[in-house]
Amino acid sequence: MKTNVIHSIDKHVDEVLMALFLTGVITMMSVHVFFRYVLKSPLTWTEECTRYCFIWFVYSGIGYGVRNATHIRINILEIFFPKIVPAFSLIQTVITTAFFAYLIVPSIEVVVQTVQRNQFSPGMHLPMGCVYISVTLGLILGVIRGIQVLIDWIRTYILKRPATETVEGGVLK
Repeated sequence: MKTNVIHSIDKHVDEVLMALFLTGVITMMSVHVFFRYVLKSPLTWTEECTRYCFIWFVYSGIGYGVRNATHIRINILEIFFPKIVPAFSLIQTVITTAFFAYLIVPSIEVVVQTVQRNQFSPGMHLPMGCVYISVTLGLILGVIRGIQVLIDWIRTYILKRPATETVEGGVLK
């Protein structure tokens, strides 16, 4: 039972976060439009909240993109040489995961600097560290999902076992 809950959270955390923040974007935009055009009294903070929800939506989608192989990638070689798809997929995943891992430390430094400077957003008076931490968490999700894709690649192509995750847009199906 406990492992089923953990597996379910692991499998759906990206989708839940993205749905939550996209719902926030839609809700805040609707409130903003209603107050501006119907009540003729626009709220100052809804546009800013929409922007921050969208930022969180984008960065929470990094892990989803890695897991489902939906990020922009070069696939011209895959089209002309279909037999190299597994190897090329491995190379792309390793490079992407390493790049995300490399960016984690600088993103943490930016968050720390923002918190130390005591920066707040102009409309909502939200600490800007709350916004910038989305980059760090998105990169961490991307690294975790990249490692999971690599483990599945090893299981499938080296150990000749079925993968634990199904990657819809990538090599593992």
